[in-house]
Amino acid sequence: MQKYSSICGMRTAALCAAFGMVLAAQAVQVAEVRTETLDDFGGDSSSVVSRCQTKAGAEYDPVILTRDVSSLKDSGDYEEVVADVERVDGGVAVVFKVRRKMRYQAPMVVKGAEALSESKISGESGLRDGYLYGEGDIVAAANRVREAYLKKYYLDATVTPSWRMIDGNDAEITFTIDEGRRQKIKNYVFDGCTWEDDEELHEAIEDYPWWNPTGWFIDSPTSPEQLAKCCRKIEETYRNHGYLDVKCAMPTRREREDGKIDMVFKVDEGAQYRVGAISVTGVTKYATEDVIAKSELPEAGAIAGQKDLEDAAHRIKVTVGSGDLGLADTVVETQTIPGENGFVDIVFKVTEGLPVVINEVIIRGNDYTQDKVIRREIALGPGDRMLEDRAERSQKRLENLDYFSRVRYYLENADKGVNANGEEYRNLVYELDEKNTGNFMIGLGASSTDSVYLSAEVSQANFDLFAPSKLWRGAGQKARAYAQVGPRIQTYELSLTEPYFLERQLELTTELYRRGRWYDDYDIYRTGGGVTISYPVKFWPTWPTFGRFGIRGSVEYINFDDVDHGLWTWKGKTRDWLRYEEHEYDKAVEATARIFWNRDTRNNFKYPTSGSRSNVFADFTGGDNNFVRFGFSHRSYFEPVKRYNHTLMAAIRAETILGDDIPIYDRMFLGGPRTIRGVEYRHVSPFAKGRNGSDDIPWGGQTLWLVNAEYTIPIVKMLRVAAFTDLGAVGEDEFDFDFSDNFAWSVGLGLRIDLPMFPIRLDFGFPIEKPDDAEREVFSFMVGYDF
Repeated sequence: MQKYSSICGMRTAALCAAFGMVLAAQAVQVAEVRTETLDDFGGDSSSVVSRCQTKAGAEYDPVILTRDVSSLKDSGDYEEVVADVERVDGGVAVVFKVRRKMRYQAPMVVKGAEALSESKISGESGLRDGYLYGEGDIVAAANRVREAYLKKYYLDATVTPSWRMIDGNDAEITFTIDEGRRQKIKNYVFDGCTWEDDEELHEAIEDYPWWNPTGWFIDSPTSPEQLAKCCRKIEETYRNHGYLDVKCAMPTRREREDGKIDMVFKVDEGAQYRVGAISVTGVTKYATEDVIAKSELPEAGAIAGQKDLEDAAHRIKVTVGSGDLGLADTVVETQTIPGENGFVDIVFKVTEGLPVVINEVIIRGNDYTQDKVIRREIALGPGDRMLEDRAERSQKRLENLDYFSRVRYYLENADKGVNANGEEYRNLVYELDEKNTGNFMIGLGASSTDSVYLSAEVSQANFDLFAPSKLWRGAGQKARAYAQVGPRIQTYELSLTEPYFLERQLELTTELYRRGRWYDDYDIYRTGGGVTISYPVKFWPTWPTFGRFGIRGSVEYINFDDVDHGLWTWKGKTRDWLRYEEHEYDKAVEATARIFWNRDTRNNFKYPTSGSRSNVFADFTGGDNNFVRFGFSHRSYFEPVKRYNHTLMAAIRAETILGDDIPIYDRMFLGGPRTIRGVEYRHVSPFAKGRNGSDDIPWGGQTLWLVNAEYTIPIVKMLRVAAFTDLGAVGEDEFDFDFSDNFAWSVGLGLRIDLPMFPIRLDFGFPIEKPDDAEREVFSFMVGYDF
């Protein structure tokens, strides 16, 4: 008997194919198919043969045999599958050798556990009654239990699995546990660190102080794998600060008097290097000085951080790959040559690529995101010369969509040769990993103006209105449903945005809403909807966009509720003005057309430190109420002391309303945490004077201006202190610049607690000047970004 080949998951397909071709060339028949078990479960294993397409009497086919082995492994019933082919009289015998999985029979037997209950251990193992498991699966389950012990600081715990066969392949599983002593980690210490502040090292290993909410959801590193990763992160942090020779050893445990331990990383910092001479070699197709000038290389004397050097090498690669020739596949190697006095000379060694023309742009990894959604973000197409800067810019645009956890691009052979200019044809491939783009949030919020409220939001950033089979995902639309309910505010919103309406750069947004606001003297409800269309402004086709220009149309139904009685004097007349407003302007329909331009260049939408945000608009309102409103706002961010992340914000806003008899719900007010801190909400305004015991009421005006300035300084991670000043006024009539009676100016200090998804602003404002009727509000707070 002669054995010809063996097939299993660990053996190469090439070897199987080679033996198979020998047998296939001889047209050998399968004389026998049988099964051998590699386990000692006993019982019948004939079902293996019935699952396979390889049958006795059929012609031997190695492709079918390979497929049978894969099918058996994919069934999940077997831990190991081997197929041997043996020459016998009348052909070949195919022998399937299988190691069957055991069927777990609960309950689990747990020995030696005290810190964790048996039910906890069973749950952490992930083993489920009646399911099939192999030896490797049970060992993995034991490791999961050990990880649970590590989280409880049983650092020397061992979990040993064993099993006993009961009937057939049914098994009783036992975990024998030696818990060891609990060793609570008090501190992570960096022995050998000479830095005044080692906060960055703690962040690198994800060790956060108790008050930082980021650490509330992260387990401290305890396992050998986690600690080894910590060593790599520590070394990476040091190298980014110029300590290129740093070494970090695996930590040791140091006993403390309080019974806890410190985990001590031994750090050998080495020297901190600074950049000496810089040179670029290997560039022949361009002037070397031009490449250096365009690549923004580190200056001599700067810290020779590893990331800075890697980024510089990447910029050289992009520069060489983006010039007139566009040399694709350029490679840049960074060499460091130690010099004297802690300086290191940097040599960027360039290996130039070759000019490439794109044959085809290929998208991979988009299971539900439509191709067109991706391709419209890619600035290269078939026939274009491959330019690294455009390819990289396209990658960043795809990353900014926030649809993908990873985006990368590369070139692959197109098997098309070269063109007449000697440029090689290649395919440009963008490979993507899609991520969850849906979001559901529910939370509790509060502010000085809105009191406490409950909010809930469901959104999908990659929505497709016409794809229920894909769970309404993939067209790049944005859908949002939002609700906010509290004692002073009630909001319900539903919106849908199509960023490429009619396959152009037209952004179309439709929305429906109902918004209620409950003031001290009356309540206002607005129910309506709107449609907005906008497009990017370009003064020249090749220039970058300069904001967006748009038009919005909306229709609102506005009604009063819970209106107070009383007498007030307004513009020389005394009457029940609130009842008069209700009689004249209740149940009103307003149709508004807005023309606007806005521009946003902030470097971060949540916590900006540079850039600006501008808006100019004009509203034309008709229906039951007729008026025109126009205005502008601008907000800029600066970094006066960039090294320490100081931020200065300066903002200005001005608006006016043209028209007569403007309803109180359309008039303008200032005051409160979003406009002028230190003054009560809406109290920077003309007032209607109360008579016969009625309180004065802020009545609003038709002209407004506002200036804000705020300087923030980080204290520790996620905590900033702020100094601010706010000033502004509201005029009674259109273009009313007599602000002498309704001007407010305040200064103050505040705290910014930058919790993820829950930023808190606490302010103490002190008015230097305020209207006579305005109430002080020294303390104010709100949850949200900016103000």
